[in-house]
Amino acid sequence: MHMINSWDDLRPFGIDLLTGEACGLSYRLLCDVTQKGKQTIQKALGVANLELPDNWNRGDPQDPHVGSIMLVPELFIPLAIFALLDHGSPEVWRTKTRGLVGIESADALERIAAVKRLYTDADNFVRRYAYAGTAGDRNRHEMTGRVM
Repeated sequence: MHMINSWDDLRPFGIDLLTGEACGLSYRLLCDVTQKGKQTIQKALGVANLELPDNWNRGDPQDPHVGSIMLVPELFIPLAIFALLDHGSPEVWRTKTRGLVGIESADALERIAAVKRLYTDADNFVRRYAYAGTAGDRNRHEMTGRVM
């Protein structure tokens, strides 16, 4: 299982929080992103090609930063959900106290059941997310066949 509880936990998924001081409203958070992070943001926002300003830092030479973006704090949960789903978790659980839990394919069924009991018994379970649409993360319009 993989847990995401803070912006720092998004760094392995390509979203690197730099500062909150860049926003003139003291609201948005400046982040550098890798290609993987950019793809997660695009999917969460439902956009095909997000054009980003230049990155502030280079990042890892093996996985360099490709741009920067100012994100509002409320985007944390959607970004974390898509980061986990797009990087191997077949389902993600949102909890009241533990953030987001990404179930991994290699997790033992007994462990998954025990963790789920822990969260549901404590009235801590909020919602389960999984790609269950008729076209992955989107749905297909039944009449036209077009992916929405």
